[in-house]
Amino acid sequence: MFSSIRARLLTIAAVIALMGSILLPFGASAHEHRTVATDYDFVVGFLNEPAVQGELNGVSLAVTKGDQPVTGLDATLKVEVSIGDQKKEFALAPVWKEDGHYTVPFIPTKPGDYTFRFFGTIEGTAIDETFTSSPDGFDSVAPRSAYASPAARA
Repeated sequence: MFSSIRARLLTIAAVIALMGSILLPFGASAHEHRTVATDYDFVVGFLNEPAVQGELNGVSLAVTKGDQPVTGLDATLKVEVSIGDQKKEFALAPVWKEDGHYTVPFIPTKPGDYTFRFFGTIEGTAIDETFTSSPDGFDSVAPRSAYASPAARA
């Protein structure tokens, strides 16, 4: 009896491990967490992860002070999105019914590491913080070909 239970548990563990290894490339999304100006916690990343070249996406920014969301930043902060030497500035927009969460829709046109620079003020405190996609932060933009199926013919 115990050997059949043990065999079943091992089978279940193997199935879970296999499923995890299959889903890991698609679920390994991340946002970067950082304390800014000693009082504010920023959580930054792409709105949709994984981010794919040529697909609608956006900047995602959540800001809290302690355990309270910080509202009104759409009036005092902006974001500059860049890859390489190409840059574009955007105004933040609050996410409906999610206090302290802001977004900016855009289409990443190139694969690679993107940088989001937030600048302006929060409650009178000057802010100029840069977040760049990396293995320790938020995901880079993947080439469209990594997700194309079936593969496009040349």
